[in-house]
Amino acid sequence: MAEKRLVIVFTKPAVSGSVKTRLIPTLTADEAAEFHLAVTSDTIAVAESIAGHLMELHVAGADDDLTEFRALYPGRAVQRQIGSDLGARLSAAFDASFGRGIEKTVVIGSDHPTLPPEYLVQAFDRLDSADIVFGPSRDGGYYAVGLRRGAWPAAQGAFEGIPWSTPQVLDTSLNRAREIGLEIATLPEWYDVDRADDLPVVAGDARPGSATMRFLMELWRRRT
Repeated sequence: MAEKRLVIVFTKPAVSGSVKTRLIPTLTADEAAEFHLAVTSDTIAVAESIAGHLMELHVAGADDDLTEFRALYPGRAVQRQIGSDLGARLSAAFDASFGRGIEKTVVIGSDHPTLPPEYLVQAFDRLDSADIVFGPSRDGGYYAVGLRRGAWPAAQGAFEGIPWSTPQVLDTSLNRAREIGLEIATLPEWYDVDRADDLPVVAGDARPGSATMRFLMELWRRRT
């Protein structure tokens, strides 16, 4: 029987003024929300481009938000994130996954529309020997975290006491994983799309015809 693998994409509702706020005022609040949906769509496409795994979309919102995302992405599994902070939400997602018999689970954020799919392949491969795998972000956080079932629930400690949304996220998470005694692997570094300086970078990396590229082309048309 084939090993069960799962990619979970974490996202949030596209509420104007509440998402991609660090892109404002370079983008208007409405444009930032539109951009959020575009990068989410492309991140899902990245997750679905690798073979041999399941994919779920986990939304940090209410039931009405789930309805919206189910309409946007028909046929996909859409669930609500559970927990008071990112660490609790990650723990809940991994716990539910492993409780259903998934052997390897990788969680990625939704703001990585140009992430090379082979990085996700590497994440699953490295979980053959490692307990936990991190994909470092250039801002000091991580774009992906993966676990193998045998490391759970001990690995829950890797998400506790983390200074979320700071440049110390990755270093603190690595230290926590070492303290627990987990075997750690890392992936190549990549970047989030959060700030105005990231827009030229993602424009250079985005695939022609992708939702992100369509948004940027439309933005350029509006501004010229």
